Amino acid sequence: MKNRILTLAVAGLLFLVAGFVTDSLAEDDDKGLKLGGSIRGRYEWMKFRNDATGSGDVKNTRGRFRYRLRLDGKAKINPKAGVYFRLVSGTDSRSGNQTLGGGVDFAPDALSIRHAALVYTPWDDGKLPNNKGHWKFEFGRVKNPFIWKDGGKDKMLWDNDIAFAGVSTVFDHKLGDSAGIFVNTGYFVIDENSSGENDPFMSPVQLGVRFGGDKTRAGVRSSFYYMGELDGDFVQRGVDGTDGSTSSGGNVSDGLTGDINGGTLQVIETQAFISTPLFSIPFTLYGGYSENLSAEASELHPGVDKNGIAYNFGLEGGNKKKNILLGVAEYHIEANAFPSQFIDSDILDGYTNREGLLFYLARRIMKNTDFNLQLFFSDAIATHEDMEESVENSKRTRLQVDMTYKF
Repeated sequence: MKNRILTLAVAGLLFLVAGFVTDSLAEDDDKGLKLGGSIRGRYEWMKFRNDATGSGDVKNTRGRFRYRLRLDGKAKINPKAGVYFRLVSGTDSRSGNQTLGGGVDFAPDALSIRHAALVYTPWDDGKLPNNKGHWKFEFGRVKNPFIWKDGGKDKMLWDNDIAFAGVSTVFDHKLGDSAGIFVNTGYFVIDENSSGENDPFMSPVQLGVRFGGDKTRAGVRSSFYYMGELDGDFVQRGVDGTDGSTSSGGNVSDGLTGDINGGTLQVIETQAFISTPLFSIPFTLYGGYSENLSAEASELHPGVDKNGIAYNFGLEGGNKKKNILLGVAEYHIEANAFPSQFIDSDILDGYTNREGLLFYLARRIMKNTDFNLQLFFSDAIATHEDMEESVENSKRTRLQVDMTYKF
């Protein structure tokens, strides 16, 4: 399986090089670096309630101030090639949030590379010859192509800040005036093993269709995530975050893949949304479901079942630019639904075996200035004694108040 994937990847790169050499030797004056980004200030307050482990009695409440810096850059090299990058505050693979006072005696915060990608398009400006779609390849630290921005809070499986390492391709094609299809796939290295062992990798594929015009829009997609050559270290990072780049936990050691030493992971996912105006107010209804086909009942922890299901649904209405955007969403992510190190770090704290209710508000109060408020209520799904990692401090209320300046 891995040899076939590598062969396809090499063939694809040769195709890119051939196309680049034969068609893109002419100089292009329309190039130059464009910079942008954002700085977000946040106040966060948490109230812990007594959970099944009793740990809620220890912390009770907590408040903190945080900031997040993003510096984005992109450049067009020629009609078929471009680059983009993102620098972020911190070194966490999910959140760029830095807590004020987090470093003793005003110690400085780190800056890290989140995106660094080469972009190649077989035809000029990424457009298909008939001008009815787009096609591009990206290589390096690439954006996640498997989430959408206009279908509600698409955060069930992936923290939206995670960037993949590898090669991706994104394709879309119009089907008439009001419909179109899209295909996203790629090959990504999860952990490069210099010792000579096989590298854990992910090779997903996503198919979807979009409908709609100026007022009503809809979309449906299906995704298949295949992760192979996983090792025991990957599994352990999902159990309790050991040696990981971010806090995580909740997976069952022999439940995520059925093997404490790793193996393969196969997850199917579908998401859908519809946006339409009601009483002149735009509303979006969205939801999704996923299942880990590799999940197994634990033999090391009798009584712990597969726990491989995740689902979400939500409703939002309004427009943050014209008045105000209000939304509510429910998330349910069982222990082995997905590797916990990839779960959103805000909604469920980056843990599986949790469910929660999210209320959110957004308002553009000035040009390039957004105010956001998020209120989360979360709790553990299963409280088996062998799942304490995900149960501890799970029962809590979390409030985030944000002000974001974009430049």
